[in-house]
Amino acid sequence: MKNALRIHVYLTLSVLCFGLTLPLLAQTTIYNNSTNDLLIQFNPGTTEVGNEIVLAGTDRFLTGFSFEYWGSSTKPSAFAGHIMAEVRFYLNNGPLFNNTSYASPNAIPFYDSTFAVPAPIGRGTFVFGAADFLSFNPSSGGALYLPANLPTAPNLDMTWTVQFSGMGAGDSVGLDLYGPPTVGGNYGDYWLNSGGWQLMTNSVAPPNGAFAADMIAVATVPEPSTLALSVLGGLGLLVVARRLGRKE
Repeated sequence: MKNALRIHVYLTLSVLCFGLTLPLLAQTTIYNNSTNDLLIQFNPGTTEVGNEIVLAGTDRFLTGFSFEYWGSSTKPSAFAGHIMAEVRFYLNNGPLFNNTSYASPNAIPFYDSTFAVPAPIGRGTFVFGAADFLSFNPSSGGALYLPANLPTAPNLDMTWTVQFSGMGAGDSVGLDLYGPPTVGGNYGDYWLNSGGWQLMTNSVAPPNGAFAADMIAVATVPEPSTLALSVLGGLGLLVVARRLGRKE
């Protein structure tokens, strides 16, 4: 009963706070690859994998990021291991891959977050907001700045990655494939990091197949009053999304 009441409070605070915050932030979608479901599950094991994406528009202060995942186990309702996921954002301004014109992700991510994968699920969604960005960088204003590859390049070409770890016997976890995106763009391949970046072609997916993800952003850093509302709303949505959130 206490847990149910706590979740109800989180939901109420989330709706109230985001109802007030969204108009002030004037958020826009800068990347959306969650519409064209390819009904394909990708299992990367424990290797870091990521999609290189091109963001739409000019808003570059990220206020929201989400991605779909799946998890299965031979146990009915729990993983055998303690599974963790690590999400990283990179600029694609590293060394050229195999002497081609494709720049690899930088050696150092500009965002890095590690969290638990709670339980097996056919399809779920992890949601990141102001609270996540503040915990990574308290001076971020609750909106993560997405830097351009070059000062003269208005369009951001970046790679977001995920790496799962801690799987036990009978555990599997991975990503849902969608494509093509409805906002922004991506490529018909993915980056794999196993001691060095490699550009891979996913033979099980169509050319436009990529990991399901969404990004929303604002044009400037939120005002302090808006930030307070965003953090409170973000904390509520974080709990709901990671305990209850899923796409049926």
